[in-house]
Amino acid sequence: MEQVTFTEGKMIHFNTYLKPDPTYYFGYNIIGELGKLINEYSYDKVFLVTNEVLHNLYGDKVEQSLKDENINYEVIVIADTEHDKTFTRLEELCELLVKKGITKGSIIVGVGGGCLTNIVGLASAMIYRGIRYIEMPTTFMGVTDSCLSNKQAVNGKQGKNQYGVYYAPIFIFSDTQFLATESMTGRKSAFAEGIKNAFINDESLLNYYEGVLATEIFEDMDILRVTQTAYCVIQSKLEILKQDPSEKLFAMALEYGHTFGHAMEFYSGGKIPHGIAVAKGMAIAAELSHELGYLTQEEVDKHYRLFGECLGLDLRIPQGISVENIMHTILADNKKTVKGVKYVLLKKIGECLNPDGDFQVKVDEATVKKILVKHNSVIDQKLGKGSEIAC
Repeated sequence: MEQVTFTEGKMIHFNTYLKPDPTYYFGYNIIGELGKLINEYSYDKVFLVTNEVLHNLYGDKVEQSLKDENINYEVIVIADTEHDKTFTRLEELCELLVKKGITKGSIIVGVGGGCLTNIVGLASAMIYRGIRYIEMPTTFMGVTDSCLSNKQAVNGKQGKNQYGVYYAPIFIFSDTQFLATESMTGRKSAFAEGIKNAFINDESLLNYYEGVLATEIFEDMDILRVTQTAYCVIQSKLEILKQDPSEKLFAMALEYGHTFGHAMEFYSGGKIPHGIAVAKGMAIAAELSHELGYLTQEEVDKHYRLFGECLGLDLRIPQGISVENIMHTILADNKKTVKGVKYVLLKKIGECLNPDGDFQVKVDEATVKKILVKHNSVIDQKLGKGSEIAC
């Protein structure tokens, strides 16, 4: 993995290996560069779309960067919880932008976490069949995972991310100073996705991640240190995207844990953070792989240790979410094909099963239900009933 030493004000840029491939600008306290980068393009107006909390915390800094470059801009503040990731909110944003005079020559900048950038990215794709878009993630999840995908989507009434398109920003801009005000739960949720990258592609990274967790990184407000860790997580995902810029073949492995995780996240109404839901889903997927004769018990236990003991997450299916709830949502999963529901499963740590060339496996419903029914008792046996943190 490429090593980079970060200092305040140092901005680096790199390819994302996506197709199309937006440049990623990354660093700590680099917000002053945003306006300069925007001015490399021609435009009539820039629309900054963010949420109220971020606008109050960082709006002045973002706007000053644009003012310094004499950029004609307007700020739009929207709600961006999981409840707001809907057609209704998408339509409201599109109509508001059109009402405010957006044109094909405009640029939209989405400043926020994954929910906001998904809504704004999809709006950018739809208005006049495509407005140029800049993605500016402000959470650990957004910086290290969500922005490294050209997928833009909103939720439906039956499940997560059911309606969307592939649409690339013209560039990604991440200033890690925004991570200073993120909650510890938010960082832990995001780090679960980083651990996922090791499970599906590079077992050697597990030792690195375990070492990071041992240093109490999530209670550390040294943002340069957080920046260094975020960059390493980014690189772990880029190693996967290098092999599949389309996000439709090997990169499907990035959906490890998501089929079960999305179901729990959806039924919780967004109360379970995305990465924590996916960690629960990966524990279930590991048990399923073991049931099918692939992962050893030791490999399954690595999931429990990394997510449960080291990261401190509750891996149980939450009370109030039944096996039937999960199965119902899985039947509407956005990866469903003519062959039915398929799952991303591990053959061994660092390698996914790939019987049909799409890195997904068909599993009979009875076996899936069996694993779901006994999951909580397995977690209680392995980690104890007091292993949860507040979500």
